[in-house]
Amino acid sequence: MRVEVVGTVEEIRHEQIRGRIVVVIDVLRCASTIVTALGSGFSQIVPVETIGQANALRGEGVVLAGERYCKKIADFDYSNSPTQLNRLNHAGKTLVLTTTNGTRAIQKAERAEVLMIGCFLNASACVKKALDSQVDITLYCAGTRQVFALEDGLAAGCMVSSIKQAVPTAAVSDLGEVLAAGYLHAAGKLPDMLFSSVTGRRLVQHNCVEDIRFCSQVDLYPIVPVVKEKRILPSLVS
Repeated sequence: MRVEVVGTVEEIRHEQIRGRIVVVIDVLRCASTIVTALGSGFSQIVPVETIGQANALRGEGVVLAGERYCKKIADFDYSNSPTQLNRLNHAGKTLVLTTTNGTRAIQKAERAEVLMIGCFLNASACVKKALDSQVDITLYCAGTRQVFALEDGLAAGCMVSSIKQAVPTAAVSDLGEVLAAGYLHAAGKLPDMLFSSVTGRRLVQHNCVEDIRFCSQVDLYPIVPVVKEKRILPSLVS
């Protein structure tokens, strides 16, 4: 089994997608929002690239959430905020989501054998489901504004560390090895690391402190969001 890590949306290559398990990681905040939304009862999530596409899907039982450069989109129900979505039960509803980076990463990897969404909140569940498939794995960090994001790298490192424990013979890329070591060094101070990251500092300026703390929690949900036919559906992992 081979495990690769891709650092940003722009770096993904065809051979890192086709025939592989791909886990899209966007800790602050797209992946965390998706995992939390499914945990709060949404039956499915529709990721779209543009605000116009989101508005076109308005209807009964549909909730719109999204942001552009950390700011909530006007007339949407929610921002790209896991803590906002976590306050209510949304049983049976559909969430339409558009974000700056995360939804782009999902669309670029849609030809994967299995496409999943991961973050700290569901790291162990992602690893277990990926290993059950017994094919090569790509951990695909969304990054922030076309550059590598520390929080995504640490979450990838968390998953790599778990994979190495479960499958010692796994062939891990050099970047994966570095990120696993970084995660093990930072594991006891994840909230501090997220607050000190570029994205974290940006979110603090937009009064999103609660989101950062929430997103730093490890294994809060046994849920793996799986992308099927342009929909994100929940898969529970026991």
